[in-house]
Amino acid sequence: MTNKTSIAKWVYTNLTAYVLVFPAIILLVVFHLYPMGMTFFLSLTDWNLITPDFNWIFAGNYSRMFTSSEFWSVVGNTFIFGIFSVGFTVLLATVLAVVLDEKLRGVRLFRSVVFLPYITPMAAIGTLWVWMYNQNFGLINWVLDFFSIPPAPWLAKPGWAMAALIITKVWKVVGYYMVILLAGKQNIADSLYEAAKMDGAGRLQLFTRITLPLLSPYIFFVLIVALIGSFEDFDLLFTMTRGGPAESTNMIIYYIYQHAFEFFDIGYASAASSVLFVILMLITFIQMKVSKRWVHYQ
Repeated sequence: MTNKTSIAKWVYTNLTAYVLVFPAIILLVVFHLYPMGMTFFLSLTDWNLITPDFNWIFAGNYSRMFTSSEFWSVVGNTFIFGIFSVGFTVLLATVLAVVLDEKLRGVRLFRSVVFLPYITPMAAIGTLWVWMYNQNFGLINWVLDFFSIPPAPWLAKPGWAMAALIITKVWKVVGYYMVILLAGKQNIADSLYEAAKMDGAGRLQLFTRITLPLLSPYIFFVLIVALIGSFEDFDLLFTMTRGGPAESTNMIIYYIYQHAFEFFDIGYASAASSVLFVILMLITFIQMKVSKRWVHYQ
């Protein structure tokens, strides 16, 4: 009787756990693991999306990709966009989180204004900024002209186009990350600041010795999420530049789209998707390793 009771309790305890996680496992398999497996499977073929037939070419797509100067140019553009957009976003979001944590007049309104672009669709933002960047009648060049500064060819020349994309991306997402960092800032106990002030610490020391170290777990989270997000920014690229001018803003996510749905080269696009997955995994792994040196948990 005792053994039966123990077995029934063990089955009930373990079976309940499996039943509760089963829906999540199904979603994980259907929407993540299966597409990942199919992507790798197709990357070994020459399937063209139109006909049902395909041939096995195994590493052919990867060999073609790694010997393509266009692919490496696209990877370079992706890293430039990711590093600068994430760097400026984290820096600006941290400053805004610290400033908007102060008891200032109208601070709630200002927080809402900063957050507002994040809830606006990316396609709408891209369209709006294309107009603002217009060399002849755009708002930005009109402001520059007001201060007697020559107009800039924002989306017409390679270097300017990448800068335009980075500015737009930072403007779009900085409010979201500011909210995360603001929550982290508000979790820091006031007693720490009061004790430091009694010891004669100034504003700079309070920021560098208390705020930044205790905010580092939140900054680390923002870095990972923002960097992965920057590698997947298709909407902004599609609405603003479509990889131009002269392929200077073409990035790996748009490169995959072109080969999949413009050139109908699904096998090659799948190979590029698999490489993108590996790149993101490596970046996350490196960030996790490096984070042990600068992230401090309370």
